[in-house]
Amino acid sequence: AAATRQRRLKTRLKTSSTTSKTLGGAALVAPFFLWGTSMVAMKGVLPATSPMFVATIRLIPAGALLVAWALSKGRPMPKTRAAWGAIAAFALVDATMFQGCLAEGLQRTSAGLGSVIIDSQPLTVAVLASLLFGETLGAEGVAGLMLG
Repeated sequence: AAATRQRRLKTRLKTSSTTSKTLGGAALVAPFFLWGTSMVAMKGVLPATSPMFVATIRLIPAGALLVAWALSKGRPMPKTRAAWGAIAAFALVDATMFQGCLAEGLQRTSAGLGSVIIDSQPLTVAVLASLLFGETLGAEGVAGLMLG
């Protein structure tokens, strides 16, 4: 009886480990999948509103989730005006410049092309860094760009 219980426990542990690995793999791929599909959703909403509204709506839930997670983990919140100023400056640049321009660009192109352009950003940065600053990529960097 003890041997049977031990075999059942090992089987459960193996199943649990396989499930955990599958869920872990899905969690790694999900952001890339969801990032690509967001262009389709944004393109569908743009005719009814403005690019800045789309950019704002896209970032507020993400920011709220991040703050909620930080609070749930007991992470300290910024306390100084300088810290909040840096956060506000980053939010302004990211929301206004990146997200706003992204939504504006989607008004002028297809969701598929917009997604390809955004997803090719690491390659663009690597090429520009090489041309403008003489930076070189090692074998790991090249492999990462090829996989990405």
